[in-house]
Amino acid sequence: MTSRRWPYAAAVLLGCVWALLAHAPASWVASAVARASGRHVLLSNAQGSWHDGRALVVLSAGPQGRDASTLPGLLSWKLGFGRLWAGAVDLRLSWPPLAADALRARLEPGFGGWSLEQQGGPWLAAFPASLLEGLGTPWNTLAPQGLVHLRLQQLRLRSAAGRLDLQGRLRADAMDMSSRLSTLSPLGSYRVEVDGRGGTAGVALSTLSGSLILAGDGVWNGQRMQFSGTARAAPGREQALATLLGLLGRREGDHVRIGL
Repeated sequence: MTSRRWPYAAAVLLGCVWALLAHAPASWVASAVARASGRHVLLSNAQGSWHDGRALVVLSAGPQGRDASTLPGLLSWKLGFGRLWAGAVDLRLSWPPLAADALRARLEPGFGGWSLEQQGGPWLAAFPASLLEGLGTPWNTLAPQGLVHLRLQQLRLRSAAGRLDLQGRLRADAMDMSSRLSTLSPLGSYRVEVDGRGGTAGVALSTLSGSLILAGDGVWNGQRMQFSGTARAAPGREQALATLLGLLGRREGDHVRIGL
């Protein structure tokens, strides 16, 4: 008799576990994001549940830092379980003050890793560059001003064995940038492009316009970034940018070398 009843007992137990999980708070997500980002990205005042919640997004200098900045509006997330049978969960992120359209992605959790793949067409967002000061050094020293336009296209992130592999394209256009380290305003407009190829991702920095001319390229190998670039003043702007250039890197002739 007991052997006949165990399937029903197991079903009841699973039902109870699911009921508990369904009502788990959004703070679960906040804790996971804080751990994964090294406390550089925090979800503050998280409300709702782990699968349907909202929170303020805070950029932080990390556990030892004091700088922080709160991004405008509420970030809302919603998980869909229609593809759970295939080991995947649909994720929808809505952030009206920054992006007109929601970001849709497919999350595939696994043992020792996970993957997150963007769904649909390109996703566009825009935010004030001053918010980057919350990340601490060097942003709090530069105190950037301007508007950053972000574009994600066919992006896929995969985390496994301590590596973060990237596929797809990411582009950030920093428009009409200025800094408290220079009286010249604006300094210029710049573009950063990331071209992910799985094991490695190429990074390119270029100048769209302006008096401060930046250029460089690098590689993300899944664990760390290697970048080499240059900064120089446009003709006639050398004196106005002398102090800022001296802070950006080591001088080599008419330019300074920037390295990470």
